[in-house]
Amino acid sequence: MQQEYKKLCKAVEQKVGKPLRTPSDFEWLEEKIAIKTKEQVSASTLMRVWGYRRGVSTRQSTLDILARYLGYADYVTFCQWMPKDDEPQSDKVLSNHLLTENLEVGQLVELTWQPDRRCVVKLQEGKRFQVVEAEKTKLSVGDTFDCDIFIEGEPVYLNNLVHEGRPPMVYVAGKKDGIHFKVED
Repeated sequence: MQQEYKKLCKAVEQKVGKPLRTPSDFEWLEEKIAIKTKEQVSASTLMRVWGYRRGVSTRQSTLDILARYLGYADYVTFCQWMPKDDEPQSDKVLSNHLLTENLEVGQLVELTWQPDRRCVVKLQEGKRFQVVEAEKTKLSVGDTFDCDIFIEGEPVYLNNLVHEGRPPMVYVAGKKDGIHFKVED
């Protein structure tokens, strides 16, 4: 099994919360995938991907379905975002980032993350933002939160989120694949 396949299989097992070892495990996964993605992958195909059965090489379409089950657009996207084995646990931030202190009151920031989430937030004052647009996310228009920094490709932690009048909480967006941001004029 190729190294990327192993990581894809491991990511699926992490998502479902258990190792897949028996034919009934793969039948169970077949059903889970069909429910979530509305696409079909047979248990025998899944066993070949996991290396439990020998057979023809795995089709790209099968890998794409497994990646979509994990929330990625396709297998290529999964491979792009897959953590590298030698990636350090700690390091300086070199990627594009936006410090809240560099924004002006009233400025808009568009946040996007997988799968197809989009949110536009407006700086109120200090580091306090208000959600002004929300698509396919648990955040709602009118929610407010504090945030010091947005980092491209990293999760964003929203502190003191007031969502639909509930008590303040901490919320993370883009937990698995990170967020993308764009400052709007």
